[in-house]
Amino acid sequence: MKLARNKDFRKLAVILAAAAALAFGLERIFAVLFYGGDRFFWGRYLSIFVVLELMACMVCFREIVAKKAEIAALAVILSVGTLYATVVPASTGISWDDEWHYNCSMVLSHVINPDVSKAEYYYADKKCYLTTALEHKNYDRESQRETYQEVDELHQFKDKTLTGRFWPRYRNLCYLPAAFGLWLGRLISLPYHMTFMLGRWFNVLFYAVVVFLAIRKLKSGKILAAAVALIPFNIFMASSYSYDQWITAWLLYGFCCFFGELQQPEKKMTVREWICMLFAFFIGVGPKMLYIPLVLLTLFMPKEKFVSSKQRKLMMAAVLCVSIAVCGKLILMFISPGSIQDARGGTEVDALGQVSYIFAHPWEYTKTLLGFLVDYVSLESANRYFSNLQYLTNLQPTALSALAVATLAAVALTDKNEYDLNVTKLPRIVTYALSFAILCLVATSMYVAITPVGSDTIGGCQYRYIAPILFPVLYSLGSEKLLNKIKSKINIEVKREYYNGIVLGIFAFISIHAVWVYAVNLY
Repeated sequence: MKLARNKDFRKLAVILAAAAALAFGLERIFAVLFYGGDRFFWGRYLSIFVVLELMACMVCFREIVAKKAEIAALAVILSVGTLYATVVPASTGISWDDEWHYNCSMVLSHVINPDVSKAEYYYADKKCYLTTALEHKNYDRESQRETYQEVDELHQFKDKTLTGRFWPRYRNLCYLPAAFGLWLGRLISLPYHMTFMLGRWFNVLFYAVVVFLAIRKLKSGKILAAAVALIPFNIFMASSYSYDQWITAWLLYGFCCFFGELQQPEKKMTVREWICMLFAFFIGVGPKMLYIPLVLLTLFMPKEKFVSSKQRKLMMAAVLCVSIAVCGKLILMFISPGSIQDARGGTEVDALGQVSYIFAHPWEYTKTLLGFLVDYVSLESANRYFSNLQYLTNLQPTALSALAVATLAAVALTDKNEYDLNVTKLPRIVTYALSFAILCLVATSMYVAITPVGSDTIGGCQYRYIAPILFPVLYSLGSEKLLNKIKSKINIEVKREYYNGIVLGIFAFISIHAVWVYAVNLY
């Protein structure tokens, strides 16, 4: 085993070295053929390197791709995520509210040392981020170089000393990965624009590792979980300053634990495994507590999975305690609607008045809610959601969005095996019910917080809120029996290394194409 691993590491080293050398030559060829003999550009080079590296790994490590989808997913997420974290301009104004999420990460990184430089506050300034991606401010290499030089010089000057520390708490734990990257960049004295990139990269690293651990829990549906994690939108958010990757990764881990246990009815679940599953749901919903009802899915674990009835009762009590604790906080927020009112809605927004309107006109609001949700989860919306990379793509989906939708739909119906037969209808139905309830809660929160009183539509409900529930909903579709009937009719059997490699390759290609078109090509 040890010999085989050493052989794999040597093979990987050769692949990386060969890709690095070949990418340099191809970068020069591309520059001459398509960019008028442009000088060397590392963003173009890195994009080509990632393509070569992933292609070579998919071919040379076919057995791993076939049998260890979690390792293949880890490699793709790290490769494509690193490309996004380093090639997209080191600035805020790239993803939704990234100036705020960066500011929270930056302040959290100063828990030990309260002295903050001017460069660190530069990226939280509206003057910095309002026109970055939408108007391509500082996108050309010369302007970018001057901006980075200015930021690095500002880092020499202290702006102020923090008096109130931003200590890690339940709702801001999501900023720990990026905060660690920012802290590490300062520790090793990186130029601050590179420290900014390092903070983004640690978000990618966290996301990749948790997704890897999640996929390992499954006996079936591994490539579906990998495909959901690799949706261009999810990769983009994981390489930005955001809390979305925290919610999506932890909830994916919780769902994989749950369905992985259902797939093995003869296996008894240990206390440690139960704690890990419950912990994933609990910590994952911290930034967006409206997702807490999802933890109730664990109550439908068959009693045969427990060592004893006493263990089952204790674990169910733990689930209820966690749910009550988080729901209590939510109830307090809705009792005091002013605390959830969002200033982005304008002067016509009145959270207290909106809550009163809902209770006074329940039927009218129900029609508004259901009408909104029909459009929110439609195929057209999915086409926008999968590859709408916010400001980077000018609030529009990329040209290959339809390919991402079609591929994921196909994977949801075909990534099945005999283990899926052990997942009964009840947990699938509960999954749909809880997912629908989550969408209703999210839409209602936006109706209260950001929509004018009595409006017949719901504003501010971004498509990213679908991401955490995408895997369980898609996994619950189809069945192994249906797949076998289809296979018997078309008489086609696809090898796992080809199936997994093609799916992973498609999603990697869509993301790389997007960063090439909307960033690299504009420099």
